[in-house]
Amino acid sequence: MSSDLVDRTLANGLRVLAVRHGVTPLAEARLLLPSPCPTRAVLAESVLLAACLSRGQAAEDRVELDVVADVHQMTATACCSLHDMDALTRALAEVARGVPTEVEPARGHLIAQLKVARAHPDFTVRAQLARQLFGDHPVAFTMPEEDELARIAEVRRGPSGPRGAVLVILAPDDPGRLADAAERTLAGWQAPLRDVAPLPPLPAVEGGRLVLLSRPGAPQSRIRLRAPGVTVEHERYPELFLACGVLGGALSSRLSRSLREDKGYVYGVTVFFDSHPGAGFLAIEADTAAATTGPALEVLAAELSRMRTHPPTGQEIATARAYAIGSMATRLAPRARLATALADLAAKAMDPLLLLDFPRRLAAVTPDAVVAAAEEFFAPERFSGVVAADPRELADPPALGRCR
Repeated sequence: MSSDLVDRTLANGLRVLAVRHGVTPLAEARLLLPSPCPTRAVLAESVLLAACLSRGQAAEDRVELDVVADVHQMTATACCSLHDMDALTRALAEVARGVPTEVEPARGHLIAQLKVARAHPDFTVRAQLARQLFGDHPVAFTMPEEDELARIAEVRRGPSGPRGAVLVILAPDDPGRLADAAERTLAGWQAPLRDVAPLPPLPAVEGGRLVLLSRPGAPQSRIRLRAPGVTVEHERYPELFLACGVLGGALSSRLSRSLREDKGYVYGVTVFFDSHPGAGFLAIEADTAAATTGPALEVLAAELSRMRTHPPTGQEIATARAYAIGSMATRLAPRARLATALADLAAKAMDPLLLLDFPRRLAAVTPDAVVAAAEEFFAPERFSGVVAADPRELADPPALGRCR
């Protein structure tokens, strides 16, 4: 193993991933705590607990700490001076204990944050997309409602314990010393007596279901599409990643040229992977003027079909590969972003070390493999999703290829 990396699993089950990074004497940490939420009431309690822990556990004011929760886990983000590592690990240990303080102030602050989030025009679109794709599965729970938070008299629920939890620490220091600091404080953390069942697997997403989310008078339409893909650890992920890059990964991609430069239909269009624990989806998202919603969908469907009838060329693949490797190096250069990216893989139930090996995996992909991925995954009828638009601007129900 590299001298810049220590991957250690403690006796209690906590995995500690310590990475030497940068020169600025700061430490970044991300603690992922399994906390599956099978119901909306459980999600509300978990989100409120995270808000309490954010307010109450900034150890001696020397650690910047934030805690958030979703249906899968609780995530603590911490930053401090390298000289305050003990304070950082103490703050994370308090988060792991999950003992809430100042419930009422935390509730008020959280409700104010949720109001701001719900005011964003994309909030309703994404909530509808989740329901369209996943039905009543818990992953479709986006945020708790105010009345759900108000009904919680006392927060009793904490994270499920160290087994399955992951701690990522990045700092310009010996990674063994970073891991030792974490172990001194967190080795005594033990699992609670209760067993917490994992969430059920995601349901299969049926292709060809494009739903109109009516927004009368809206000057702008939002197109949000998903299709089954593969997860990051899958052997075909790198080839599909490059195929996505050809279709919509950069300004030189096919969708950007057709929809943005040639037609002027969209303000922006992107193709990316929408990953969940145990499942991965191809995502296409675009925003367009209300009057060009139908034409934009037609062009999008045509470009998806062209990925099969006119496969990615060697030059397109080389461009997508160079852009992916270069942008990854630039995007993940800041310590905080790399720490978050590593933790995000852990949050999706995948090995964070896959991120560090990804440039090598991309470099090994053959053009034939990218062409095969484009042929298999980009049929228009595989995609489902929502179109948020003024129905008066659409002559027919929204469609993508043969989607009805």
